[in-house]
Amino acid sequence: MDEKNYLSYEDQFKEVLNQEEISRIENDEVREIRFKYWNLKHKAFIDEHNISDAELEKIFDNLFLAEQKELESYKKDLLK
Repeated sequence: MDEKNYLSYEDQFKEVLNQEEISRIENDEVREIRFKYWNLKHKAFIDEHNISDAELEKIFDNLFLAEQKELESYKKDLLK
């Protein structure tokens, strides 16, 4: 992948990224974290007919918080 196609450091930590944007994250670990949570959200969305809207919202909120916590932990480890 050409280096100029990578997301900026700031953009890779935006709250919401699509699959194409995630694939443009240069750092393997950050890309894996983002894909992991994208896939979990996608699975929950696909199963939405078996999950109430309120429960789906809770699942998305919990996944968002877990993803942000994991990304923050990763950023702190970088600063060590």
